[in-house]
Amino acid sequence: MSLRKLIEQLTGTRIYRSLPRGIDFAQDIANSLPTYRTDIVFDIGANVGQSSRLYLVKFPNAHIYCFEPVSDTFRRLQDKLQSNERVDCYRLAFGSSKSTGRMVLQGSSNKMFFLLDPSKESPANNNVPTESVDIVTVDGFCHTNGIDRINFLKIDTEGGDLDVLKGAVNMLAEQKIDFVQVEAGMNPSNRRHVPLESLKEFLESQRYFLFGIYEQVNEWPTRAPHLRRTNPVFVSQTLIERNRMSTDSNA
Repeated sequence: MSLRKLIEQLTGTRIYRSLPRGIDFAQDIANSLPTYRTDIVFDIGANVGQSSRLYLVKFPNAHIYCFEPVSDTFRRLQDKLQSNERVDCYRLAFGSSKSTGRMVLQGSSNKMFFLLDPSKESPANNNVPTESVDIVTVDGFCHTNGIDRINFLKIDTEGGDLDVLKGAVNMLAEQKIDFVQVEAGMNPSNRRHVPLESLKEFLESQRYFLFGIYEQVNEWPTRAPHLRRTNPVFVSQTLIERNRMSTDSNA
């Protein structure tokens, strides 16, 4: 018996030479596309910069664009990251079209704040505070700011992810976004997040395909064992083909 297997048996753990796929998206990208370089990252729904601080480490060449619409959260985001020359922070929400909207400041964590559905006049509980926010599109922001490619687009908008994607339809259709991470609902009782099936159908129609599934979270509100949400990552057809050509030329 090898020393590794003996240690595994004695400790009840599993020892890997490298992490299995689906745990570290940046490592999975590096393993699958060893020559790929991440230069531009969009963190939509940045909160106070938890994900962006990770991107600064995982993507050492990247410039990070952080977007957070809630004023108090945005100030905290600025306090943590604005001094970093590789980060730009914007107090903006994203959707399918340019407009103004209202964020519902509901829940004990500001990570649960969400953009009110424009078809509804107010949240179900009228005592819940709201805040006016400016809504832009990914396509519009990139056009205005001269950004012609996004390497990694992360979306975490508590149920607004599909609307954000619809506002990026030109960039997606032209394959100008390499990787897309969204937050997906994994069962019908989760009405907070967009179902994985809907996100997958939309992205596949734009020639984006599932790369990996990350951060699997069970139904913690009820302590049920089945999945509540995940963070699936999709990769563009163009990048798939480019990687295949590179692999073939090195064979």
